[in-house]
Amino acid sequence: MAKLEGVKTLDMVNGEITKVAYNGAEYERVEGPAQTGDLVLPITDGFRDATKGSFYKAIDVDRDGDAVILDDVGDRDGSFRHNYDLFRKVSASHPTLEERVSTNEKDIESLKFDVATLKGEAEPKYIRIDKSEAKAGDFVKFIETYDDDITTEKMYEIDQVDWLGDIYFTDDVGDENYASADDTYAVYRKVSAASAEAEPKPERLKVGDYAKVVREEFGHLFDTDDIIELIEAGNNPNFKARRLSDGEVWFVDASELVRATDEEIAEAKDAAARAQFKEGAKVRLKSGGGEYPLLGFENGKVYSVSYNNARRTDGKSIEITHAGMLGYATPDQLELLPEEEAAEIEKWAAIGREVDEYKKGDIVAYDDPVWFETSGFGEVVRRRSERAIVIEALDNYGYVKRSTVPIDRLKLITPAEARFDRKDDK
Repeated sequence: MAKLEGVKTLDMVNGEITKVAYNGAEYERVEGPAQTGDLVLPITDGFRDATKGSFYKAIDVDRDGDAVILDDVGDRDGSFRHNYDLFRKVSASHPTLEERVSTNEKDIESLKFDVATLKGEAEPKYIRIDKSEAKAGDFVKFIETYDDDITTEKMYEIDQVDWLGDIYFTDDVGDENYASADDTYAVYRKVSAASAEAEPKPERLKVGDYAKVVREEFGHLFDTDDIIELIEAGNNPNFKARRLSDGEVWFVDASELVRATDEEIAEAKDAAARAQFKEGAKVRLKSGGGEYPLLGFENGKVYSVSYNNARRTDGKSIEITHAGMLGYATPDQLELLPEEEAAEIEKWAAIGREVDEYKKGDIVAYDDPVWFETSGFGEVVRRRSERAIVIEALDNYGYVKRSTVPIDRLKLITPAEARFDRKDDK
């Protein structure tokens, strides 16, 4: 994916492109940080091997929010924001009608509540929303925090939510503060009493549900923010639960839990799946080979895991390596090989071969030595088929005999390259 072909200019203002069409979709010029999938138009020579005035697709975003592209020579390339214009798909820049209606309805309910409050007709009502929905004007409530300037269980109005999703508010001493990764918190939206009553009441937790730990009161060793599955009913505490990350089981009380969101459950399951792929483990690539971000990797080949928690703009991935190259895969794209199979692969790789890649001149042992005077040792002559090798060995009468034996009954003793008696052979 280098420069894009077929990008058409739709609108220009003062000589600058403001809207284009590509692959049947419209893209508008936007400001701010890049997003994966944006179109990138270099306007200076700030890229290494990208052509000024040509369009490219953002395949990634770096930690500073700058776009990463595949340039004209197929390498990852990036530059500072002032060196390029960004164009974003119109459907991504503008919410759908359904999304706008949903958002407007919630905003209207919030306004209704504000009016009713001013008239003294309503008590504050809040509904819990997903953290990803948070915006200025919503509220954040901390369940657990190490910040002395924040009061737990108090509602703080959100001042802003940045492009990374970080929530900012004014704390108890009047300073700007934010919800950190060390805090346990929930996000709420203020609504009218009628709307709050219309909201479906949260069901009580039951066996089979997923929950998030928000307190540690009953002696279990779960940590705050752990996602757990309730696997059995208890008495006091209420549930026997299993932690998704490692399968550890403890008893917990319902008062220590809140229902986990779909997003939290998905993240926990993904983390548990990635945790199986330890650093140094051998894996077989099942899918995605030859495509970004697995360029240079082939399906069916075996690779090594270098990191199982690689943070990327499209989520967390498993980093695999081969011959100095790095690739990124999801757990479902990889097959974790058993230790015994991995050790066998390592043994053959040490001599530059695939598993069971026998060559002429190899000294091998056959696991049924009855027919051979040499106790089952022989020399490889040639490969008979994918599953059989022809070897030469002395039979019980002292004659050299050629026999065809299955590969799975052979064991390599000495590779041909290591035999002193064949050093001068061509």
